[in-house]
Amino acid sequence: MLTYVALIAVATALLLVGLNISTRLTYRKVAPQLVPTIRKMRKLAEETITYRPMQAGESIPASAVALFDAAEREVTSAGFTVLGDLMEVDPDGNPKPTRWFVDRSGTICGWFGALGTKPVMMLFSEAERDTYFITGRGTTATATAQPSTNHREFLGWDVELNDVVARHKAQIAQSGKSAIVQAARLEAAPAVVSRLRAATARWRSAQPPNALLEQDVRGLVGDKWKYLGPTLVRLLTST
Repeated sequence: MLTYVALIAVATALLLVGLNISTRLTYRKVAPQLVPTIRKMRKLAEETITYRPMQAGESIPASAVALFDAAEREVTSAGFTVLGDLMEVDPDGNPKPTRWFVDRSGTICGWFGALGTKPVMMLFSEAERDTYFITGRGTTATATAQPSTNHREFLGWDVELNDVVARHKAQIAQSGKSAIVQAARLEAAPAVVSRLRAATARWRSAQPPNALLEQDVRGLVGDKWKYLGPTLVRLLTST
């Protein structure tokens, strides 16, 4: 999912080009630049992302070591157990390092990583009937269409981890469901993410294609729909 976060950052940067110039003309110039990124995000939403141990010669990039060390201190101080490092491998075979952790109850797991010099953290919990709880820290809620069983909240990196965890637990409590206890093993945490992605892909495949495209674009451009949305939908369906 670090790969997906990276694509969101690209899309957000392009949207900021016209942030203070709310005219259809300005955004129409931005729209063609967004099309390749939106296509990648839509494709990635239904593809498999794998996780594997680091291989010989692989390590945390020097520019991110301090970020990983600081995040590890923070999660351990908050009562999490660090499970270890895995490489997230996108469908094109590009690896990115992630460090995984789990809480004492076994109901919240997650990872942290870095996009350049920017730290990113995600928390996950799973409940029955393909219900998932996702809390992001250091990234945005921008995403392709999601099923209603994906309960999502995204916060800034400046929000204290204990507060992030409290918000995550509040999502679970408000749903009336009980989170499933996961095994405190390194392979168990990414398995939750894999099941989340598989459930989301199944939901997406069951949606009418045109309706799903519009939902995706609305989710990605947000309140800029009236300037960008119809143009993007036309570009995405015409080529």
